[in-house]
Amino acid sequence: MQLTRIDLSIDRERHARIRYELSLRALSLAEIGRRAGVGTSAVSSVSLGKSKSARIESFLAEALGVSVGELFLDRYPAATGRSPMR
Repeated sequence: MQLTRIDLSIDRERHARIRYELSLRALSLAEIGRRAGVGTSAVSSVSLGKSKSARIESFLAEALGVSVGELFLDRYPAATGRSPMR
């Protein structure tokens, strides 16, 4: 049996912006993880685009004061409006 690999796009630029914007708010990926009840690696994985979690995406967006669609345009392409993250 051959395993099929799911190719999720890794977005290091978005990850760096998220980390930067969190730092401006005295927050970290670890703090988002605590709020969401998950590990830092799970938050980092979602931020990078390695995995998907609507719940973690929501915690990140809320912490940054943007909509989930603005933060994860590749996942929510119908999002409209100005994004302070771009």
